[in-house]
Parts: sequence; structure tokens; C-alpha cells
Amino acid sequence: MQISRVSWKSAVGDAKSPRFLEILSTGFQEYDERTKQYVPQYKGWTSELSLPELLEVWDMLKDVETFHFAPERKAELRKEVEDRQDPVKVAERERVARERADAQRAVGQRLLQQGLVALGGAGTTWKARKAQIEKWWADLKAAEARETWAGAYAANRMSARQIGADGRGGEFSIVNRAARRDPTKQVNITLDRSAKGVLARMDPANFNDPGTGANHKDALGLHDLSASLLDGSKPTVFDQLKGYADAVVVFMPVPSETDAQVFNAISSLAEPDAPVLRGYRNALTRVRLAQGSDMHTILVDDGEGPPAPVRVRYGVTGRVQRAKGAAETIADEVDIDVRRTNALQHNVILGAGATQTVNEIVVAYRRHASPVFPCFTRWDEATKRFNVIEDGDPTKPTGAYITNAGVWHDA
Repeated sequence: MQISRVSWKSAVGDAKSPRFLEILSTGFQEYDERTKQYVPQYKGWTSELSLPELLEVWDMLKDVETFHFAPERKAELRKEVEDRQDPVKVAERERVARERADAQRAVGQRLLQQGLVALGGAGTTWKARKAQIEKWWADLKAAEARETWAGAYAANRMSARQIGADGRGGEFSIVNRAARRDPTKQVNITLDRSAKGVLARMDPANFNDPGTGANHKDALGLHDLSASLLDGSKPTVFDQLKGYADAVVVFMPVPSETDAQVFNAISSLAEPDAPVLRGYRNALTRVRLAQGSDMHTILVDDGEGPPAPVRVRYGVTGRVQRAKGAAETIADEVDIDVRRTNALQHNVILGAGATQTVNEIVVAYRRHASPVFPCFTRWDEATKRFNVIEDGDPTKPTGAYITNAGVWHDA
């Protein structure tokens, strides 16, 4: 049942409305495209309420007589309260939830095995597959060096990130994912979402200081960033982007599904060569999470909270539209894991898997072997094309451009 938050808030009255909104709040925020601000995120469906929360909301509304909460809505809510406590229906919901979680675990196992098969060799340790790992990495970087816009775009491997004035950057506080209502668990972080920040992510030394071995990601704010994955079969590029005005658009290829699965597989091997694996991670742009709809997510601390080290993560909260035409719901743990496995088979969020016009992916931007990428551009409304610019500076066009149909033209 959909929650009419404004009407129901009026129905419960001023005295109870603070508690009502507290129950509906997820404790997170989401970006409001209309106001260009971060606003509290609320549960939109009664199915997203726990049983105690549902019962408390029902207790607030059951005796209300007002046009803000019509009799038919009251009857619908009463029916849901009864259904949520029906032992037979409870057991059925639990069965469906178990099967959904089991099916998702099977997807993860399948993709892991596919990665191991594609890697080649045998054994469960890094040492056992060392030769295959080294060959895979050399081949991947050689392919990167030959990468072109046309090849990556046609293969559905081109990501697009818009860098505009809107959006959160600089220094700000984030909540702890597990204890999001506890202000003592909030921490201050830095996020560099600028073009210079993207370029800083290209330098492996920022993630592994040659002198000290320190990782400067947190200090420099070089966290994962949001982007969209372009569908090369669509007629235009611009319509696959979010409607941010005057944004610099950075295009960056992502690995093939096979390479993503191989990297996932070698990361799972026992007794890894830690320095080598760290080097790979610091030099491989890759998709971490992917969804066929907007994630409505924010940066959070996914660690234990102060005084434990901060684990900044983007994409582990938010909403999901599980099927085209379905309502958006709060993403649960299975949905978050689906985002992870989608990143290893990114084509599932395109075509029939695209539940909204613009998808969302979370990208770890790292060094690319091609001098073309990252490719910074600026949309020219008059000519309907993306003009390539130097290092994200709109005052420095290179003369090259990309048409709205996705065709590259050299300077």
C-alpha cells in the first residue's frame, strides 16, 4: 500500500506527526532534482515498514475520521495489518524472501566460476594461477592502449559522468550506514568530484604512496563516483544522461564483462600477492555497482563508526525499480548485492533490463592506458554535439567532437 505521507501526516495531527515522520524516515537522504538539494528519504510503501512500525502507524490512524485518510484507505491499511500477522502469509513471504536470496547467491557463484574459467589455469591460490593472471593483466592493458571511442561505445562499455555545479563536494559529514540515526557515528569526509579530481584518480601514487605506501584516497577525497552506462544501440547519447545543465561530461570506457569477472575471480583467490593485487586495483577503472534505474543513493560510512576507520561507500543505500513500470522501493541487502553482480555483467542493466531511461553505475576511476581517456567534453546545444575539451577546461577545446548519434570526429 502506498503511503500518502503528506495526507497521513495531516490525519495523525500535529502532536503525533513528529513520531510519524520518524517512523517513515529511512535515516538517509536523497538528492531532489527539483530543488537541487539533499532531502530526507522516506519509506513510500507500507511494505517497507517493519511490523512494529506498521502497528504503530495503524494505532495513529485507526480512529481518525478525516478526508485526509478516507474510509477505503483505512480499510486497506487494516487489511494489511491483518495480513502481516497471518501465520500462513508470514510463512509464504519468508519462503519467497529465502528463494530470492538463494537465487542471488547462485548468480554470484556463477559469475565467480565464469571468471575463473576465463582466467584459465587451475587451483585456488594466486600462486597456482600466477602465469594466467600476469598474461590477463598484460592483455587487458594492451587492449586499453588500443581503445577507441567507437569500439567502447559500440560494445556498451562507455560510461558517462556529468560534472556540474550541483551535487555534494568538498568537506561534509556522512552518516554511518548501520547506525544512521546516531549523530555520534557521523564523520566528516572530503569528496573531490571535479575534473581535476577525476584526473587525480588516474595517478596510482595517490592510492599507494611510493615513499610510504600510504593510501591518500580519503585525504584527497578520491572516492567512487556515480555515472551512467551508455547503450550503443540507442539513437542518441544526450538522452541517456541526467538533465544537469552546463555540465562537463567525462566519458570513460569500462572493462568488458569477461575482464570484470576475471578481476573478481583473481580478487577471490587464496594467498594473493597483495602488492600486485593492490597495484592492479589502483590502475583499473571498473564498475563497482550497477542498476537499471537511478539508485537515489548517498555516500555513507559502511564501517563500524568512530573510532574505527572510515569506510566511505557510495551505492549501498537508496531505492530500486526492480521491473519496468514497477514502483520504486527501498533497496534491501539483496538489491545491493544485485548491484554488485550487475557490475560484473553490465549488459543486464541495458535493453530489457533498463527499468528507467537513465541507469546508474558506481565507478572506481583509475588510470587508463589510452591517451584518449578520460575524455572530457562539453555539450553544445546549438550544434547538438559533445565538444572535446582539454582536462575538463571548457575554455580549451581540442577541435575533436562526438555527435549526438555517438560518432567520434577527430580535430
